[in-house]
Amino acid sequence: MAGNIVALAVLAYLTGHVTGPALARARWTRRHPAVAVALWTSALAGAVLVLLTLLILLLAWPPGPLHTWIEHLRSCLPGHAHTGELGTLAVAALSAGVVAWGLGRGTARVSRTIAGRRKHREMVSLVARHPEEPADVRLIEHPAPFVYCLPGRFRPIVMTTGTLERLDALQVAAVLEHERAHLRHRHHLLLAVVDALGTALPWSRTVRRARAELPALVEMAADDAAARRHGPVPVIGALRLLAPAPLQPRDLGANAGPRQRLEQRIARLERGTCACRSSASATAALLMTPLLGAVLIAVLLRLSC
Repeated sequence: MAGNIVALAVLAYLTGHVTGPALARARWTRRHPAVAVALWTSALAGAVLVLLTLLILLLAWPPGPLHTWIEHLRSCLPGHAHTGELGTLAVAALSAGVVAWGLGRGTARVSRTIAGRRKHREMVSLVARHPEEPADVRLIEHPAPFVYCLPGRFRPIVMTTGTLERLDALQVAAVLEHERAHLRHRHHLLLAVVDALGTALPWSRTVRRARAELPALVEMAADDAAARRHGPVPVIGALRLLAPAPLQPRDLGANAGPRQRLEQRIARLERGTCACRSSASATAALLMTPLLGAVLIAVLLRLSC
């Protein structure tokens, strides 16, 4: 048991502190943002899974609270009465306390995010009108051109009349496709979870880097979705004309983020970067995810005696 806990602790260090910085240094992620988003998601899920497994083992280590509840562990751990019982119990209690503290902070963060979005939707509903087409758009009378999306079942895309006045029909279609890509791929949910993890696990370098990298990557992935459907020129033109939207850091929109990030996205599209083409790095990264999953499963199976 002790050897398994040490092995999981090393794995927790690698997934929590090494994986994220290594992925952030990769140069291909800006060329294949959708692949990078998937890998960041896998890295975060792996880090959380390892931490939870480590916690369960610490709680089940005799005389941990779970030890008396799991009869199978009794057969795995004969002769568990030893002089280190108080020490293992203290480690288990400390681990449970740290996790409870993190879960409390993360849950509170998610609750504030949900409440903020609900309030935002209610405020938009008071001033927006619903055009017949497009059916998923709420239109606000305002001269500034901005477009963004709010997760919801009814008309989740917010657009101003200034957008319709400044952008041509193809540019409007491109920014709408950008927002629909966010909604299709649940980017709002991903950023909310990452934000909560950043609050619950502030010591994890992987979580901190994911919190910094993912907002830009999901915008690039949505840019690629719009460019594939309508071409890069309308997307570039729309990004140049849109004004900064009234968004929180965890919200999404074609004109989200600081102006510098917007210019980087425009420059990327102007260079003709195509996310449809595969690269050796992206292919290797995609193959690495199931491989790491298989290794993790093998480790977990080894833990059951």
